[in-house]
Amino acid sequence: MKFFTIDWWIGLQDFDNDDPLPRFRKHLETIRERLPSGLLALQETVSLHDANLRLIDYSAQENSLILILDGVDGTGGLRQFTLRYYEVASFRTSADSERGLPGPYGYGDLGYDEPDITPDGKIEHRLLFSSGIELQMIFRNFELEWKDAT
Repeated sequence: MKFFTIDWWIGLQDFDNDDPLPRFRKHLETIRERLPSGLLALQETVSLHDANLRLIDYSAQENSLILILDGVDGTGGLRQFTLRYYEVASFRTSADSERGLPGPYGYGDLGYDEPDITPDGKIEHRLLFSSGIELQMIFRNFELEWKDAT
């Protein structure tokens, strides 16, 4: 993560932090026109905060990656979000066994995500979970879908 790091998040829990939001918003303005609408929506209108990752599915045949997350709709209702990455150039997950926040098993709660543009013009999406696990995807296109959970 470039802006919303686990060290910052842990500091936030202790009320000792340097807010990265102004730097992130400034960065977002410089790449806004190059982001797919669904990825931009995750920054402006759709919140995945506290969502739980249920599935990671990579298809070599289709060169696509799907993430399914259980989250909320902003009014107390439950939603299932599907993030689809196309023309995947890279997928990486990493964890720091020394740092993390208490919470649920697995990846934990999704805290923050950051879109970016790589030097060669691909799109990058980074996600940080309360467990300290980070996901990083580099790709060409993206779709966001959701449905109310039943």
